[in-house]
Amino acid sequence: MEVKMTNLGELAREELPVRSPSLAEQAYVTLKRWILSGQLDAETVMSENDLARRLSISRSPLREAIRKLQVDGLLAASGPKGFGIPPISLDLIDQVYGVRLALEAEAAAHATSIPEADLAKMRQFMEEIRPEVMAGDAQRFTEADFEFHDLFVRNCGNPLLISYIERLRGNIQRILVYSGQLEEHSVRSFDEHMDILEAMEAKDPARTEKTVRQHIKGVRDRLHNSLLGTAE
Repeated sequence: MEVKMTNLGELAREELPVRSPSLAEQAYVTLKRWILSGQLDAETVMSENDLARRLSISRSPLREAIRKLQVDGLLAASGPKGFGIPPISLDLIDQVYGVRLALEAEAAAHATSIPEADLAKMRQFMEEIRPEVMAGDAQRFTEADFEFHDLFVRNCGNPLLISYIERLRGNIQRILVYSGQLEEHSVRSFDEHMDILEAMEAKDPARTEKTVRQHIKGVRDRLHNSLLGTAE
């Protein structure tokens, strides 16, 4: 009897069934969206029963979702059986931006092959939104922050480094929403992004690393000043 060998290339081209997300995955995505959008109050202590009731799921998949959110730094234990969202504080900013500085500077130093087309597209976008930022409207600039940083992050050649940076992004997004309300900060941050863009366009990883370091330190310092109520 002739045995027909399966061609893996043909299998890869076939449309395979898509696995539906589990209840735990759905709960994780929903809770993360509520946290990042502000629908869950950072001042409120929530219990497993509260969250299970709001999500209409049992506690078993909920616990798995909560564990993932704790790894992301978006939920923290509060009391014996409660959970809370870490407030945006000096300590949180120092932790998040200290790690972001180390990881993204490393990524920038090794981003040697950023596609020209991606740089040109980002240059066009930045010039387009410049008048908005200067007029005090930083919404589109803030929304595009990860896309901008991904120019060097996703081209650093280190998948493990990329995955660690992505794990930070929940808390970075919360901080970005807060910082986007600070008009002077947004103008300064825009100028720093332009410095990074020029370094990437010049294909100079050392300069890109330097400008990324200056930018992340600048963001951290301005957020400190805002929370402390001091002038720059």
